[in-house]
Amino acid sequence: MASMKLIVPLLCRYISIAISLFQSLVLCLFDNFDYPILINLADAFLSLYFITFCDLRPITVDLNDGETTVHFWVSGHRRNNRPDLVMLHGYGGNSKWQFIHQVSDLSKSFNLFIPDLVFFGNSHSRNTERTVEFQARSVVGGLKRLGCSEGGLAVYSISYGGFVAYRIAKMWPEMIERLVIVSSGVGFTQQQKMTEMKKHGGDVSEILVPRSPRDLRMLVRISMNTGIAFIDWVPDFILSQFIAVMYETNRKELVELAKNLLEREEDAEFYAISQKTLIIWGDKDEVFPLEHGRRLHRHLPNSSIEILKDIGHGVNIEAPTTLNNLITSFVLDVS
Repeated sequence: MASMKLIVPLLCRYISIAISLFQSLVLCLFDNFDYPILINLADAFLSLYFITFCDLRPITVDLNDGETTVHFWVSGHRRNNRPDLVMLHGYGGNSKWQFIHQVSDLSKSFNLFIPDLVFFGNSHSRNTERTVEFQARSVVGGLKRLGCSEGGLAVYSISYGGFVAYRIAKMWPEMIERLVIVSSGVGFTQQQKMTEMKKHGGDVSEILVPRSPRDLRMLVRISMNTGIAFIDWVPDFILSQFIAVMYETNRKELVELAKNLLEREEDAEFYAISQKTLIIWGDKDEVFPLEHGRRLHRHLPNSSIEILKDIGHGVNIEAPTTLNNLITSFVLDVS
């Protein structure tokens, strides 16, 4: 009987997965020609990978504001002997696509809580606010609904997610014990942000929220220092499908988020947080150059910095194994 109690939920889970994949396949085959077949199928298989190999479950949380829904991937079996790790993504797709190279390893050491930030992936809101504070409130609201209200959390964040994580650490210091910030321009002045964007010769919305395969290729080239040759070989129609799935539904909101981040003056409110913080930076980062990582390190007395040689902005793609090892060692306090 005990074995049956274990088998039945497992069987139900795989039936549910099979139904979801079948629905995606039917839509791909019989919807209009413009339906992004390949990317939607890839996204469905990513979900299967998260569920089957990483023991993660999709959970949608309605917040108390009555306007916002936050989608999470969370560990299916939350173990008391493992720390809780929140993973906050940047621009460039939803949490599945950004953390695909990390979740398998990290799920072996941590209870994972991986939200889609609002207007990314399956997180939505009717709220018109586009600030980092709004993202922070939404993440914390979702975490509290999931039972993470007693503190002791570790947060790993990259790029745009770093701004959100830093704000959470300031607004809810009792919740966050350790913080990992990767390639994030926290503390940039407005002038510094504008200077970095001008280097790439385009409007921030066209860089961070691409409209065409050309724009997406530019984003990849700016974000990565190694392994970028593949992007020239990917057909335009596949890149167009990726753009349709990741950006078109909430394009207006994503652009507004980016512009709010670019136009706000961070330096006037650049506060030192008290949590133990690990800063990780690629020495070839062309989005937020290494000098800004060093500046952040000098500003935070309780921080350390790791610099990765020949790595660009996309550390999670270019050096995921090294990044996973650094995160694990830091959070578990392994010397």
